Amino acid sequence: MKTIKDYLDSLFLHVPVTAETKKAKEDLLSIMEDHYYELIEAGKSENEAIGAVISEFGSIDELLAELDLDKEDFVKQGVELDEAFDYWDSNRSFAFALSAGILCCCLALAAMGIVDTSFENLAILLFFLLVAVGIGCIISGSLKYSKAMGKINNRPLKKEVINEATERLTAYEKSFRIGLSSGIGLCILAIPLTVIFSESNANDAIGISTFFGTAGIGTFLIIYVSLIYSGFKKMTHNKNTDNHSNHEEQEDPFSITTFKRLYWPCVLVLYFITSTLTVSWGFSWLIFIIAAPLRHVILDWLYHQENL
Repeated sequence: MKTIKDYLDSLFLHVPVTAETKKAKEDLLSIMEDHYYELIEAGKSENEAIGAVISEFGSIDELLAELDLDKEDFVKQGVELDEAFDYWDSNRSFAFALSAGILCCCLALAAMGIVDTSFENLAILLFFLLVAVGIGCIISGSLKYSKAMGKINNRPLKKEVINEATERLTAYEKSFRIGLSSGIGLCILAIPLTVIFSESNANDAIGISTFFGTAGIGTFLIIYVSLIYSGFKKMTHNKNTDNHSNHEEQEDPFSITTFKRLYWPCVLVLYFITSTLTVSWGFSWLIFIIAAPLRHVILDWLYHQENL
């Protein structure tokens, strides 16, 4: 029976959750269960009965048509406030899962710094354990987030959803700035800490462990607050009324268009110059981690200045 329920869930994945669609789904599940038990009583095996039920009930459009419902009518309905709350909860969980997964991978690299000590076996065990946990968090969080996004994707937002998202975005801005600044600060601090610990210990690996540990925590903060902020921001306007289209650069002011075109080339040049002058190719890749959220912050500021 779980197979039938999962199949029905997949059919309704992109159908907005309303009282009417919930009732339709419950009716369909009841009909499919009754048919399943009829086939079992007729001598069919469990697998044969499940296969027959699924094959006989067709596509989602056919199922909804049988219940006098139209999928297109539902798709055009705006996102409800309770759906927005569910999405924000899922987005926060995804932000934590992705950030924690990356942090675990960084800590796994940090653990390798004690390989050449008496704790070598422990370091190797920690490395594989942390990598496994990190990858598991990333995959699990991504799958759940993808499912949550599917329920609201390509649907207009109701006015109360936009108002609530705007209020939450405003309330979260302080936490976003603090988290982003702290994360960038830790990523920058990781380099001098590495030098200090390397010089104070005969084993350079301690400095490397300090670098990955500190940078990992900084990366966690950057990604976590940025994803939550982005989750609120994307619900503050409808895409069909937004000016950010395929002609975005043509509609933007010259200063913003220039910034977008030159930003990443300048970051790349800065990366090579910094890496060459400091001979720190193993650490300088942090520039890209810092540059990504920093770009969003600068763009928000530039748009704000244009609207003044």
